[in-house]
Amino acid sequence: MILTGNPSGEMLESDVCIVGGGPAAISVALELLKKKVSILLLVGGGANRESASDQDLNRGVIARPGSHESLEENRRRVFGGASSAWGGRCIPFDPIDFKARDWIAESGWPFSYEEMQPFYRRALTLCRAGRYDFDSREVFPAESGEIIPGMKSEDLEDWHLERWSPPIDFAKEFQVVLSDAANVRVVLNTHVLEFVSTDRKDRIDFVRTISQGKRFEVRAKTFVFATGGIENARILLSSKSELHPAGVGNERDLVGRFYQAHPHGTYTSLAPVNRQAIKYDYERDSDGVYCRRRWTISEEAQARLRINNIIFFLDRTNAAHGHRDAIFSAVFVAKAALAVMRAHGFSKRRSKLKALAPDVRQHLAIVASDGLASIPRLVKLGRARAAKDRRLPSVLPSVKSKYLGLYYQAEQVPNRDSRITLSPDQFDEHGVPRAVVDLAFTEQDIRTVVEAHRIFVERYRAAGAGELIFDEGELADYVRRRFEHFNSAAHHIGTTRMATSPEHGVVDESCKVHGVENLYVAGSSVFPTGGHANPTLTIVALALRLGEHLAGFA
Repeated sequence: MILTGNPSGEMLESDVCIVGGGPAAISVALELLKKKVSILLLVGGGANRESASDQDLNRGVIARPGSHESLEENRRRVFGGASSAWGGRCIPFDPIDFKARDWIAESGWPFSYEEMQPFYRRALTLCRAGRYDFDSREVFPAESGEIIPGMKSEDLEDWHLERWSPPIDFAKEFQVVLSDAANVRVVLNTHVLEFVSTDRKDRIDFVRTISQGKRFEVRAKTFVFATGGIENARILLSSKSELHPAGVGNERDLVGRFYQAHPHGTYTSLAPVNRQAIKYDYERDSDGVYCRRRWTISEEAQARLRINNIIFFLDRTNAAHGHRDAIFSAVFVAKAALAVMRAHGFSKRRSKLKALAPDVRQHLAIVASDGLASIPRLVKLGRARAAKDRRLPSVLPSVKSKYLGLYYQAEQVPNRDSRITLSPDQFDEHGVPRAVVDLAFTEQDIRTVVEAHRIFVERYRAAGAGELIFDEGELADYVRRRFEHFNSAAHHIGTTRMATSPEHGVVDESCKVHGVENLYVAGSSVFPTGGHANPTLTIVALALRLGEHLAGFA
């Protein structure tokens, strides 16, 4: 059953109350469907487009202006959560990401990569991203050549793949299943304000919520909190009482700390001489799933250089180097127009348009200079992007472009001083303090990008692969500038981190809050480290693992 809200304001009860409406929350609910338990799924938004008032609830404060995007930009308070705007990239973490590494403080997960494998398999099925195989040598045996011939080495591996979901919006994908389930009630437009313990601090008795202007309590035997890496920390911190003076789960001042994202960017541009031999574009496996190749730095090289995990793939160039590709420019202009239309309110549209104007003019000039030559390719790509069942993930510049960009995405060191806190003087319309974000990078985060580029550039030059635009001295400055004007791309990680002991984490290996017997947390906020991988596949895998754990008690 799916309800638009709780207009009567009456108390609701269930065996399991799941707070959230995105991939983590829905995945936990799906795992419990066949159990004899009643399930409440509280969704902080409606079934379709996010309203302006809901979006405003995500607004927050950036401690150092420019160091993080506005908090409403990459978050969706709507049924489906972040999956309503998800691109579909599916990548598992690497084995090294689960290991304790002596060169990365606070690294190590409470369980191994091998324990996660069965849940990754199931997560891929749920996301419709194909089979659990990320080795191009096995997936494309007839096309097993290098991405760029001569580049492969012991330090630089090029057989790793990423897979792509169609993509799916979890709300739309599983709406019928949830609606038809006899033991599930999905309550939309319901915002959780705080967790409340009445006489025992080791147990949550109810959550205080609001729906359509009515405040009410929701009581359950077990609570699962899955509202995203920022909101999870915000509500736990704001749930203060005599029993929880610093907030729920925050006795050791760890909630909100170790906030991580993924350093990313494109500094280097390449002009490979043998364009026909490059494995550059999207490929479809035997099941029709889009895949893409990438370079990774080997475990041995990471350990030797004492750097974080990081990947590279070919993409559009650094804007400063110019790409001159009419197809990409046409897509950029179309996306810019959509971004302006999506902005709520005239003032936001005007400011967004003003910020985009120089780039839009540049891309329009490139489209105009190309005349009609690119129309056939644009039509073909447009059809692939509009495909209903499985769309082309993105439009890449032509491999014949003068330059191709080298995109990197890296792991951030867990940093205790990188954190989410509460504003002392700014509150949302329901009286909950707004989140304050202070995302802080370290010199090791910069060194990781520089050292990894050095490996790549040395191999490229040794292979005589072609022209290269690169200056190692300028690269570190480029990364620092990126950190000063950073966009997390909705990768909000680590704010309720997992650890076997409460001295090092907020939740235990089962994602249960330390010291609270009936409160669990789901989502990327529980990741101890972030690896290089986009978080959604691991979010779903961990949610399925949590659902299986809870099902054992049902």
